[in-house]
Amino acid sequence: MNSIKVKYNLHFIIFLLCIGIIYMFSTSKDPALGDSLGFTLQGYKGFDFSSNATNHVLFSNLLSLLHSIFPFIKVHALFVSVCILSGVLSLFYLRKLLDILDVSPKSSFICVMILGFSFTFWRQSVITEVYTFYLLFVILFLINLFKFIQGKEIRYFYYSCVLLGILFLIHIQTILFLPLCLYCLLKNFPILKKHAFYGGLVTILLFSVLLIPVFMGCNTFIAIFTDNSYEDSIFNFDPSIIIKSIIRNLIFLIYNFLFFSVFLFWGLKSKTYRDYILVGIIPFLIFCIKHNVSDAYVFQLVPYVFLLILTGRGLDYFPKIYIILPLFFPLIYFASYKIIQKTSLGRNFDKEKYYKGGARYMVFPPLKGNPDWDYFIHKYKEDSLYNNPDIKYLDSSIREWDRIRKEN
Repeated sequence: MNSIKVKYNLHFIIFLLCIGIIYMFSTSKDPALGDSLGFTLQGYKGFDFSSNATNHVLFSNLLSLLHSIFPFIKVHALFVSVCILSGVLSLFYLRKLLDILDVSPKSSFICVMILGFSFTFWRQSVITEVYTFYLLFVILFLINLFKFIQGKEIRYFYYSCVLLGILFLIHIQTILFLPLCLYCLLKNFPILKKHAFYGGLVTILLFSVLLIPVFMGCNTFIAIFTDNSYEDSIFNFDPSIIIKSIIRNLIFLIYNFLFFSVFLFWGLKSKTYRDYILVGIIPFLIFCIKHNVSDAYVFQLVPYVFLLILTGRGLDYFPKIYIILPLFFPLIYFASYKIIQKTSLGRNFDKEKYYKGGARYMVFPPLKGNPDWDYFIHKYKEDSLYNNPDIKYLDSSIREWDRIRKEN
């Protein structure tokens, strides 16, 4: 057994090094349009302690801190490196989480490769975005929570409370973990009754950092939890939209997990911690379905952690599965791009998103090889893109980054 662990440990380290290199060679020369550009500009300008739902105060200010320490490194390269490192560390700790939950070394390694090569995680690791950074702390939180559930050691309960508070400072989506925390508290109340108050106080004190800008009049209390896109998607109820959202989210899931999606069903057979896994994942799945915006697929990353636990357990029923199968993911994504490009869907992608890379951008994770910023600016100055509603609202950011990149 020890020799098997040593073998998989060696393979695992080699994989992490390789995936880090792959991510580095997948990046573009400039920030992606949208939130990535927003984070880049915010980090470049300096510290901003606004605690609205889209600011992600800990992440954005970490970027500012790093820029102040390393002003000689190009801004985009520095900030993307944070996301790449966060992605690689997320994979490292995911394996530890799976080991804690008694997934075999082989199956846990396969699950790490599935996440590492999945479209959404790969894409989010190579742009300046909050999600790999957030996922890293999510996995650390779950590691300590399940360590407490297993061994009933109070220190892990307090560690998880600290990490929960930190998660609130990274993304307000953390509120969806409260049902899991409450369930854990109720199920372990005889042990936690003397500690629940203090653990909760630790989390609340960290969360209260978000209230400082509210008291200073910088934003309203409700702005911490929501913005217009959240209100439109969450508080409106349209059955037809929900059905379309379920279908879209299933397509995202299948495209990320590919043929490994089937092992989820076998994973549900194991009753160990199944209740915690289901209580943990359900609020996030509901949110993914109700939060009907174009980039909703990024919110699947937290549920993917729970789904990979089930996948790993399912894989344990099939010990002869080839460990190299996830290595075919990049080939499948590239083949998908080539096939879709020739269809009406691909032609539509090429027509609407040509400045990003069209079908290649939509279904192939790497950004290197897509049209660069100079091409985009050329088209933008031609005014052929300015009236595009997906771009027009970014006008000031586009002009600002075009000036910065020439100076940086």
